[in-house]
Amino acid sequence: MADQVLTARPASTDIRAWRYAIPGRRDLRIDMLRGIALVMMVVAHTELLSVLNIFTWERFGLTTGAEGFVILSGFMLGMLNRQRLQKEVLLTIGWTLWRRAGKIYLVNILIILLMLLLSRLPFVNTFEVTHFVDRYAGTVWALFPTTPQIKETWFNIILYLQIGPHQTQILGLYICLLLASPLFLWLLQARRAGWLILLSLAGYVSYQLWPLRLTVSEFEFAFPLLAWQLIYVLGMCCGWYKEELMSLARTLPGKITIGIMLVYALVMMFIAQNHTNPFMPPALLMHVIPPADFNWFYHHLAAKNALGPCRVLNDFSLMLLVYLVLTWCWQPIARAVGWFLIPLGQHSLYTFILHVFVVLGVSQFVPFDLWHHAWIRNTFIHLAALTLLWWMAKKEIGGRFIPN
Repeated sequence: MADQVLTARPASTDIRAWRYAIPGRRDLRIDMLRGIALVMMVVAHTELLSVLNIFTWERFGLTTGAEGFVILSGFMLGMLNRQRLQKEVLLTIGWTLWRRAGKIYLVNILIILLMLLLSRLPFVNTFEVTHFVDRYAGTVWALFPTTPQIKETWFNIILYLQIGPHQTQILGLYICLLLASPLFLWLLQARRAGWLILLSLAGYVSYQLWPLRLTVSEFEFAFPLLAWQLIYVLGMCCGWYKEELMSLARTLPGKITIGIMLVYALVMMFIAQNHTNPFMPPALLMHVIPPADFNWFYHHLAAKNALGPCRVLNDFSLMLLVYLVLTWCWQPIARAVGWFLIPLGQHSLYTFILHVFVVLGVSQFVPFDLWHHAWIRNTFIHLAALTLLWWMAKKEIGGRFIPN
């Protein structure tokens, strides 16, 4: 009888059954988005060309996992702290955020000290975490001092995060954003979101016109604070006004805005297929846009480190597109990859901190090289690294000491 009912069910009912409908305060779609961002970053930092790169290397738009990580961090802080501010005062929440920033800072210091210690061991090759290599040009930058330093210099460069693995540089950005978050929350609580966005936008525009590093920390080379604070602030505002935005999305102006964003995401997806990435096999790319035109657009309007304006719009538009896909097709997607991506997303900071040691471990056995197309071997290595991180997240290995 049940089989007959299922057979007789209209197709539209089956499609509606795919939709996300999980009760509870935790939004598993956000966890899956964070899991996707983590997979993108782990694959990018384990510098081998595999099948996974075909899907994670700016293939669905000119965006990276790092941007998704920052936006979602701001989103979660905005959403959760709006609820907490109804029960607690801002000073208490601000102190909690500063303590969290301090804990991550200490973890960052510990990572630097561990890499320094490991680099002294003759049987450990720390090159891939103590240097940054431009695989195309073959240029190498040392991220740790290569000459003897006096004690005072060591103290300063470690204290101010002027050295460290490039795989964890974004932690320095996250620390600075957490320290500023109580101010952002105060403006949101005071209903001055417009002023917050204007101030954030002013800092972003000033960096685009006159690139300036606010700190001496190493992370500013890859994640300049004045530029990257914008997507964090916008993410926080979206999280704070989540319910209002969802209500607005049901109105005609909201639907038009969503439609424009989705079209933009698809246009940027098409542009991304014309990428001039020298490591990607030409057969996997389109060649409709001339390389010179794509490079001009990429470096002037969609720059990676400086977060060009078209990239910022792409970040939010693509995230909206993926969120809607997860909403409409949650059941089949969750069955296929939810078991893997959701635990990673729920332990995102924990997994990110540990991944540098996984990258170091892989580099002991396989030389990193993006030119060598050992597809089967490299895909197996990427999957093994991700599986190890997933297992550690599930078991919460060292979870008492590693922040999450």
